[in-house]
Amino acid sequence: MSNRSRSGDPTDRDHDAPSTDGVTRDDPLSADTAEELRAIADRIDDLAGSLPIGPARHHARQAAMAARTTADGEANPVARRVALGELVTELRTAADEAAATRTQYEFLECLYEDALPVTRDASGAIYG
Repeated sequence: MSNRSRSGDPTDRDHDAPSTDGVTRDDPLSADTAEELRAIADRIDDLAGSLPIGPARHHARQAAMAARTTADGEANPVARRVALGELVTELRTAADEAAATRTQYEFLECLYEDALPVTRDASGAIYG
């Protein structure tokens, strides 16, 4: 191990340092995007409530929780990035587990028409 100082290391950044576009890395999502994520979480919870207890309901609840974590301005950047990926994965898994039922199609509709466009918007802010 080296005893050198890490203060000048170009790979380390101060978390609150402005990026090249003048926005700090910890800026929360826009209020509109965060609200859309919360609305998607509520919709997923409603869909999950129509499922019998089992894997599909579990994955749907995980997707809703991931959407809320992504929208949480107090969550650290890593947690938000992980949650954003989990939202899509858990929602897709819930649809797969729901089998060939109407609910499966409702989950897929929620995924492709609602969740994916919002996750694209959120990705720019979270990974930017």
